[in-house]
Amino acid sequence: VEAAGQRPPEWPRDADLLCGRWELVATTRGGADLLQTIRDQPALGSANVYQDWSRDGDEVRCDNVITIGRPNAGLLSAWTLLAPGTSSSLRLRHAAAVVSAREPLTIDLELDGVVVDGSRPGEDVQTILSLPLPRSAAGEAGLFETTFLDDALRIARAGDALRVFERVADT
Repeated sequence: VEAAGQRPPEWPRDADLLCGRWELVATTRGGADLLQTIRDQPALGSANVYQDWSRDGDEVRCDNVITIGRPNAGLLSAWTLLAPGTSSSLRLRHAAAVVSAREPLTIDLELDGVVVDGSRPGEDVQTILSLPLPRSAAGEAGLFETTFLDDALRIARAGDALRVFERVADT
């Protein structure tokens, strides 16, 4: 699909195509096998990796979200260290800036905050820790290129890692 070379959107005019929740479905980076194993065996609990893109005027944000869950009290899901029926997420908050709107769309992410949340049985998710990071302390998260983008699929490269994301339907 990446080789098909569909042109990424102009920025910021078509940034709404990028905005929304994207779930990581495949990567050439380490850890992909572990994610797939957990997805294939629900008794282990759940582990998901998302990117949440949003835009408010000219400000564009990308949050990388890692969520683990323990749906039941099974022994195989004890590795999560969560109470049965709960979940927890680590959200790495980034300011996004376009480096190049030409093909491929190249975006620079700068880490500027960390949020940890979790739930208790029968309760909504609540923020446990929210830590803003000053730009001088946060440093760069890095550059990545969007080499394919449509309303359902996104392929991105960061260094030598290829990542495939699928848009999560609105619920």
